[in-house]
Amino acid sequence: MTEKRLDVLADRTVVVTRASHQASGLVEVLRRHGARPVVAPAIAVVPPLDGGQPLDDALLRLEQFSWVAFTSPNAVAATLARADRRGVRKRFARVRVAAVGPSTAARIEAELDRPANLVPDRNDAVGLAAAFGDPRPGDACFVPHSAQARPELVDGLTARGWNVTAVSAYRTVTPTLSDHLIADVATADAVIFASPSAVGGHLSQIGERGVRGKVVCIGDTTAAACVESGLSVAAVASRPSNEGLVEAVAAALRAGEHPASS
Repeated sequence: MTEKRLDVLADRTVVVTRASHQASGLVEVLRRHGARPVVAPAIAVVPPLDGGQPLDDALLRLEQFSWVAFTSPNAVAATLARADRRGVRKRFARVRVAAVGPSTAARIEAELDRPANLVPDRNDAVGLAAAFGDPRPGDACFVPHSAQARPELVDGLTARGWNVTAVSAYRTVTPTLSDHLIADVATADAVIFASPSAVGGHLSQIGERGVRGKVVCIGDTTAAACVESGLSVAAVASRPSNEGLVEAVAAALRAGEHPASS
């Protein structure tokens, strides 16, 4: 999208619902194009309720897995942090690693200093499961994910015959927003969602006020969560990146200014 097409962002208020530690890159791109970002984290990342013992057990037998599949940067960060605590990070050098999309792949490369072995063309759990193909004898896949993870990846791999070990590496909780921040959110021109958990968290934060701005999603899975929650999706990013999200916001706002003729 050209700079001219992004001019519609100038002085528009855009809500960023990502967790605080993940919002800075998107906020920077929005500000670069003149938007006024409102950071209203809909989720916060905390340890799983099981204390992490199942994750420890899987990490200590990492050599038994042929693949590790990650569906979010948070899963990468939480898993590698736990691997550091158990002194087993080096074992990841001997296992292939899959990422659901570019942002997860970037976190893998930052953590392991090597690229992901597999990134599907379709950047969601269904696409990742399909990209694996059928297992060979003895193949096993380790899936460390959110405690609230959707089942598509595990179900898809299991249906293809993979031996899957899925454990909670973290869970998300919903932070409380100040009254002032909720007031800013209520008058925003657009709201960005980058995960299904952010959709549920944001709706619980704002209560009966509802979402009034244009709803923009990072991908189809998040868009489906919006629809399931009764939200109308104005735009879905053409690629799951900060730039892709900002372009989608601009497209949604421009469409609002110039509705299609009937």
